[in-house]
Amino acid sequence: MAAAKLALGTVLTAALLSTGASPAAAQTAGEPPVSARLSGLSLFEGSVKIKGQAQKTGYYCAPASSSIVLQVFGVKRSQDQLAKEMKTDPEAGATKRRNTLDVLNKHLKPKGYMFRLTYGKDRPGTLMLRVSQAVGVLKRPTILAVRGNKLPWSKADKNYGHAIVAYGYDKAKGTITVWDPNAAKGALGSHVISAKALAAIVNDVPDSKMGGVYTLSKPLLPL
Repeated sequence: MAAAKLALGTVLTAALLSTGASPAAAQTAGEPPVSARLSGLSLFEGSVKIKGQAQKTGYYCAPASSSIVLQVFGVKRSQDQLAKEMKTDPEAGATKRRNTLDVLNKHLKPKGYMFRLTYGKDRPGTLMLRVSQAVGVLKRPTILAVRGNKLPWSKADKNYGHAIVAYGYDKAKGTITVWDPNAAKGALGSHVISAKALAAIVNDVPDSKMGGVYTLSKPLLPL
């Protein structure tokens, strides 16, 4: 039985790690070369249960989204706890994306999961693949870094980076279901948005080699 479990883990590792070696590779390669194979693994539509939260401050979107996602993995961390771990800066009104990634992985690697940052800007097919992999295959939500003021339900005029939770998708309709933790009226809560519209506002940062899609995989056996 142990040998069988190890073999299965090896197969899953090979399949999931091959979706893209690095954000830099994703930037130049476009669609992942194994998208056809992975699309057969995911369901045509799906969603996972989450317990939504409103961010406690105007700059707590990353801690709030991370708290929502971690709860599904059985990890309970408050927004304040995560903000401290992520070194959220109240003066800058932001959380560094690399810090968010590192803290998420600190909590998830002991469970055998890990996130990496991949590109999704103007790539609706890639974005749908990443979300359906997390939600449909791994049964977990994921996080997207977006331009908050460009969300259809946003009433903000100024440009700002924002983090939201993706927890559902429908390939036939080409839509993704997200939770926006923004406490502003009309923003907080669940929204269904087309993958094309969402991909258009993914906040990739190529100069820093950081994508805006937190891509989930399970390459590790739990420690």
